[in-house]
Amino acid sequence: MEFSDLGRRIVRELCTNSRVSVTELTKKFGVSRITIARRIRSLTSELGLMFTLEINYGALGFTRLHILYMNFAKKPKPSELKHLFANDNVVQLAATTKGDFDLLILATTKTSKEYFNWEIGQFVMLARYGVTIHSSEITIAHLGFLPLSDNMIASSDIGKVYKDILAALNHNSRMPVRELAKQIGMHEDTVRYHLVKLENEKIIKRFTTVITKSPLKANIVYFANYAVKEGIGDRIKHEREVMYFKKLSEVPVASEFQLMFSMIGSEISFTWACYDNERKGFEQSVAMHARMYKVDSPVIKSAMVTEVLKGIAPIRSIDIKSAYDTSGPGL
Repeated sequence: MEFSDLGRRIVRELCTNSRVSVTELTKKFGVSRITIARRIRSLTSELGLMFTLEINYGALGFTRLHILYMNFAKKPKPSELKHLFANDNVVQLAATTKGDFDLLILATTKTSKEYFNWEIGQFVMLARYGVTIHSSEITIAHLGFLPLSDNMIASSDIGKVYKDILAALNHNSRMPVRELAKQIGMHEDTVRYHLVKLENEKIIKRFTTVITKSPLKANIVYFANYAVKEGIGDRIKHEREVMYFKKLSEVPVASEFQLMFSMIGSEISFTWACYDNERKGFEQSVAMHARMYKVDSPVIKSAMVTEVLKGIAPIRSIDIKSAYDTSGPGL
């Protein structure tokens, strides 16, 4: 699948701000409104663009964010796992994997006790498959986001008006205010007022876009742990400069790195990256990471995502350097 430079730039703008207007894009790129509108329609079809929201989980009351990988003595069928997770409000993303582990899950709860009870339930529910669970709590989400489930919005601690707006925009964040007002039964000026408040209160972090038909098919995920040695700070700085902040001659349709977490628990870091083929992904991301931290005796558990069972893979095209965040906890 080939894309023009204009197409790549439009995708990047939509991922940065999905509510950017055709008029704004026309001025920025110096082409006609008809060209921009037509290109957005074709890109939406070709890439399966989903216009959604990047939301502050903590502002909704979800303060416990965990990422797990599981291994099975007897692998369950994907259809069985889909059925098990279908009505599970805790699971935001579940995907089967091929490699050092068999299943990846990102889970959210409001309290540690709620998470503990949920994890015990997973052991019981998956016991017949001989499951081993490795769990870590996300402390800092440096890069990336997870599209929010409707159930999570519905069970959040915010008011009904906010819930109604978020639920509508979660499926179409480009929805015009007039249409949004009609859908939730509210005056347009009132909707505009609440949209401003949602942003000012840092509940909506970004109006964004997810690529559901990414041309980069190899989604590589890996966890890492280290026996930390002197000079680790310099190695971390060098890794970020080489792997995360490198200058690209052209903006890719989907950025390589999608998720980067620092964690406490069984592992201390997690990365999700996407490439055009599996070998390139493991060589450029996992192997490079291992070489950079060789002195720290890294233990890396890696796998390729084979099927998303629940949720939406968090693939988007965005400027990594400007999106990388070390300012606070959580997503």
